Amino acid sequence: MPQEINVTIAGLSDRDDVVTLLSRQLTEHEIRLPDASVQKAVDGVLADSRLGFLLVAKDREVPVGVAYVSFIWTLERGGLTAWLEELYVVPERRDGGIGLQMLEAVLERAQHNGCAAVDLEVDITHERAAHLYMRSGFEQLNRSRWVKFL
Repeated sequence: MPQEINVTIAGLSDRDDVVTLLSRQLTEHEIRLPDASVQKAVDGVLADSRLGFLLVAKDREVPVGVAYVSFIWTLERGGLTAWLEELYVVPERRDGGIGLQMLEAVLERAQHNGCAAVDLEVDITHERAAHLYMRSGFEQLNRSRWVKFL
């Protein structure tokens, strides 16, 4: 388990670090989104906790990971559900337990907020991430996700 890792709810003072980490995550996944759009999403959640929450993992005050969770109200889950949109650990700190520590914090926070479930998606090429979620009790659904940009 990593030493000195502190996972906390991100606040305004973490904003720039969170935006940087999320932008790195999107770039790794070849998702092209302007930093201004990432910043807008982060600012929205920081301003209104009813939308979701952000967690930041730090090692001696150096940010090494981030999680972005949105709240949704779903019929299938019978109400409030957490959507774990992003969970990212900087590449040089992977395989040290930080992702698991962050996931546990996400689950705890979602339960604290009254969520019935935590939903997420995993890129089919990210077997390591899928293994983390499977070990943590997540079930794979037989669905494909679709989107139409407006």
